[in-house]
Amino acid sequence: MKVYRRQNSPLTGGKSLKTTEMSAVILAGGGSTRMGKNKLLLPLGKMTVVETLVNTLNGLFAECILVTDRPQDFHGLPVRIVPDLYKGIPKSTLRGIHGGLSASRHPYSFVVGGDMPFAVPELITYLCGLADGYDLVIPWEDPHFHPLTAVYSRKLLPLIVEMLSAGHYKVGFLYKRIRSLYVDVSDLRAFDPQLWSLFNINTPEDYAKALAHCKSMSRNKPTGQEDELIK
Repeated sequence: MKVYRRQNSPLTGGKSLKTTEMSAVILAGGGSTRMGKNKLLLPLGKMTVVETLVNTLNGLFAECILVTDRPQDFHGLPVRIVPDLYKGIPKSTLRGIHGGLSASRHPYSFVVGGDMPFAVPELITYLCGLADGYDLVIPWEDPHFHPLTAVYSRKLLPLIVEMLSAGHYKVGFLYKRIRSLYVDVSDLRAFDPQLWSLFNINTPEDYAKALAHCKSMSRNKPTGQEDELIK
C-alpha cells in the first residue's frame, strides 16, 4: 500500500515518533570506484565525510550503526560497526539495509548513506516523526525516490530476506509491497531549502561541491561560532 504526502497535505492519525527511540544506520559498503579511493574518509575541514555525518546522527539517535565489510577503515568512530550478513550475493543497498535492521535494537531505523555528510537534523526529525503506522517513510521527487534518507521498520526483515534469497537486490522492488509513505521533497525544503540532506558524494566533482558548501557554511556562521567541521 502506498500513501502519498503532497506538499502542505497534513497527515492524520498515528503518533509522532522521536529519534531518541530509533537507531541510525549508516551504509558504508560502496566501492567508491568513481572516486578512486574511499570517499567516506575524504577530509571535510577538521573531520572526514563519514565523521561529519556521525557527528550529526549521534546527537539525535539512541544508537548509531555502521554497516561495512571494511571495519578496519572506521576504527575509532563512535558507532557500532556491523557486517553485511548476506555473503555470496552482489553488494546492494538492500543487502546493507538488511544488515543494519538486523543489528538495530529499535523498531525503526533512519537509514542513510555514509557519503551523505550534510544531513540536517530538523529534516531527519521530521521524517522520523511520520513513521508510526508505516513500514517505510521515504522522500519522493516524482519519479525518483531517496532510499538512503529514509525510515525503515524492522518488521521488513522477513520480506527483505525473501527478496534477497530470490535474487531481487533492488530496493525499489520493496516499496510497492509494503505500507509506504512517500514524502514530497517540497515538504522537506522547509527544513533544508537546498536539500543538501539528499546530496551524496560520488565523483571528484561532487567532492568539490561538498568542499565549496563547507566554505559557504563557514562564511555564514557568526564570528566566533564557526562549525568545527570547517577549517
